[in-house]
This record gives sequence, C-alpha cells and structure tokens, in this order.
Amino acid sequence: MPYTLADLDEMSLEQAQDLSFTDRDQLLDLIIAAGRHQSTDIDSYRVGLYCDYFEEDLLRMHKVGAIKVHCRGTTSSGFDGLIVGESNEEQYRAAFRHVQTHLEAAGTSFSRVVTLVVFLTDMDNWSLLNEVYREFVPNPPCRAVIGTTGLAQSPLAIEIVECIAYRVRD
Repeated sequence: MPYTLADLDEMSLEQAQDLSFTDRDQLLDLIIAAGRHQSTDIDSYRVGLYCDYFEEDLLRMHKVGAIKVHCRGTTSSGFDGLIVGESNEEQYRAAFRHVQTHLEAAGTSFSRVVTLVVFLTDMDNWSLLNEVYREFVPNPPCRAVIGTTGLAQSPLAIEIVECIAYRVRD
C-alpha cells in the first residue's frame, strides 16, 4: 500500500528511514509535487512550462533521505569539445540529453528537477526551446530562460546553466 504525505508526517524520523527504498522514493515524488506552486490560479500561456516557486520541505526530505543534485552547466558540446547538432533544434536536444546523462548518473531524472536556468543565444527560438523542453521535462520546475549574445564557443546555441534535482539515498 503506498504511503501518503500525511502518513509520512505521522512517522518519526527513524520510522520513515526504515521504509524500503521504493517507499521512500515514491514519497519523494509526492514531496516534490507538493512543493511546486503557482503564485496565482490564473491560467497563462506558460502552463506546464514552469512553476513560480518551490518550497523545499526539509523535514519531509530528511525523513526520506533526499539528496539534492546540482548539475554543472551543460551545452550541446560533447566531452570531446565538438558541438553536437548543426541546427538550433539539434543543439537544444543535445544539451537536454547531456543533462539527462548527468541526472541519470546521479540516480535521478528530469521528473525531479525543481530548478532549471537556460541561456539561449537566439530568443527568437523561444517556442522551439519550449517544444524540445517539453520532450524532456514532464513536471514544471522553477525555470528561467535568459538571452545572451554568446557562449564559450561561438557556434553554441544553448547552455543549461543550472539544474537542481533530488534523489533518495540508497
């Protein structure tokens, strides 16, 4: 039987940490979902793209053994320094795939991302970025997209500057 946040709130720290990894992992998803908020009930064009703020419930996270994961700034450049993709769309996908690799190596995924900051060299590609973003990011984190005149290598079109997610300790 899956646990609820109310169940978790009633547990002592020791009881919660004695739960199986699977139970704690499922509870972490509930904690993250409960932490995502909008400032208003008014629907806007941004629905599903990002939340306005995230409340990090440290007590609940401590009970399930949550670990915060920070990914480094990531571009469409591979580990060999060569840029992956010739079009902006290909570069966007490559950058998101690279972050996905980091998240998976850390034992988490895009579904648990709570903060995402992206630099774009061409803000006219806002809708294209959102299209690719939706392929990877199922739950809306706090997000900022910032236009810039250039990145480390002149042909780069995107850098995912900050990505924060959570996972449950083993």
